[in-house]
Amino acid sequence: MRSLIIRFLDCEGPGIIENSLRNANYKITYHDAYRKGIQLIPESQQIFDTIILMGGPQSVYDPKEESFFKPYINLVENALAIPCKKVIGVCLGSQILAKALGATVMKGANGAEIGFSKVSVTNTAHNVFQGITSANLTAFHLHGDTFDLPPNTERLISSEKYENQMFSYKNKGYGIQCHFEVTYPMLEVWWKVHKEIPQTIGNISNEIKVKQQEMEANARILFDNIIASKAN
Repeated sequence: MRSLIIRFLDCEGPGIIENSLRNANYKITYHDAYRKGIQLIPESQQIFDTIILMGGPQSVYDPKEESFFKPYINLVENALAIPCKKVIGVCLGSQILAKALGATVMKGANGAEIGFSKVSVTNTAHNVFQGITSANLTAFHLHGDTFDLPPNTERLISSEKYENQMFSYKNKGYGIQCHFEVTYPMLEVWWKVHKEIPQTIGNISNEIKVKQQEMEANARILFDNIIASKAN
């Protein structure tokens, strides 16, 4: 099995998702969209079994970014049309997936959502939550944009601030607005790179480490289940 991980910012990598891919014996290829002059591998949707689009500072609805996002939206549309292909989108990646499925992506009316908070699982019976015992999960947030629930999808997780935190499209597409994938070393870097994090919630602390560990315990199960799920 082969996977393609698309990064839109160097410090926003797959984190825990990479562990799930390696545990499932996936080969991993990276595409760094933030590097100028880098083009997608032609016919990537044919080559890779699972495509993962990560987070970044860009906005899908920004008209100045339309040409930048077009190849990635096309890639998602093409992959979802092929049997047995899977697409996972995280934060910006979830917005790309939502856009490809026909949803409107927009600036969040409730302002930026930053830091750890509890999110609610709306369908605990879904197979991606098998082995997770709580319907209230710890998640990390770093976004100001949001999207409508795409047609023909199911909302799986919501938060008080933004209801579309995770959705599924059949058993082929999974959009995750929040950051379950982030490891503690990643957070240490994000605290330095994303100035809005310390400005909003203060310096990194042992309390942050405890929350990350609490999140990671369920996140590993979640991503293992998503990676193991069979796409039609």
